[in-house]
Amino acid sequence: MTRLVLNADDFGLAPAHSRRIAALRAKGLLTDTSLLANGTSFEAAAADLRRAGLSESGVHLCLTGGERPVCAPRDIPSLLAGPAFRPHWFHVLAALAAGRIRRAEVEREWEAQIARTADAGLTVTHLDSHQNLHLHPLLFPVAVALARRFKVPFVRAPRADDPPARPDAPLGARLRAGLLAHLGGRGRTLLEKAGLPEPPRVLGLAEAGHMTAARFARAVADLPEGDYEIALHSGDEDDVTRARYHWGYAWREESEALESGAIAAALAARGIAAVSFSALV
Repeated sequence: MTRLVLNADDFGLAPAHSRRIAALRAKGLLTDTSLLANGTSFEAAAADLRRAGLSESGVHLCLTGGERPVCAPRDIPSLLAGPAFRPHWFHVLAALAAGRIRRAEVEREWEAQIARTADAGLTVTHLDSHQNLHLHPLLFPVAVALARRFKVPFVRAPRADDPPARPDAPLGARLRAGLLAHLGGRGRTLLEKAGLPEPPRVLGLAEAGHMTAARFARAVADLPEGDYEIALHSGDEDDVTRARYHWGYAWREESEALESGAIAAALAARGIAAVSFSALV
């Protein structure tokens, strides 16, 4: 049997973007979400889930992107550039390499992000992170410790033998996906030692923001049996996303692929069940 979680990262990022994700989730076209507890639309996104009768979400742990933290800046100074997180994941990696980031402050901020999600009436079913920074060897143990503390079953950790990226993905994206898979393999050892369940394998890391219907069909065409998560970036553009986020993501195109029924058809053709993270426990 093959099961696939259709998970939308960056939920809560911006108003129109999050409304569209919530609508896709309410219709069952997405089976899960990863919520940015420090996103500008966090409260509205959580409320949209509750209105749809949904009470579960993952937390998209954040340390980057120039986003504002949940904690007071004075409590986490090593994580910040001014009043906000460092603008780019590369800056975070450089600060980690230089020993300028304090683990205790990472734990304090991520704990606050998980607690804020739980306090919004949502059961936290999985952890991942903005730009997948939680996979860094210095940060993954923090995510594991918090998963145990909050009784969160799953922490995203790709495997080195996960299905490969599309051949036409940019070289940089393919190399980064390969590095994340290597780090995720190491992380799975920590998850096993911590007594946490093995997370599903991961699809779509190199295709981030560009998972068209055709690419999705290719991604699931030859999947071995097992449990998988596909990291989607559906959503919509609005004034906030256009002004702040210059990632080149095809948010609308991913949403339209889900709404067209093409993705559901690709799953049905392969006999793959679309499920939420809670169904994997």
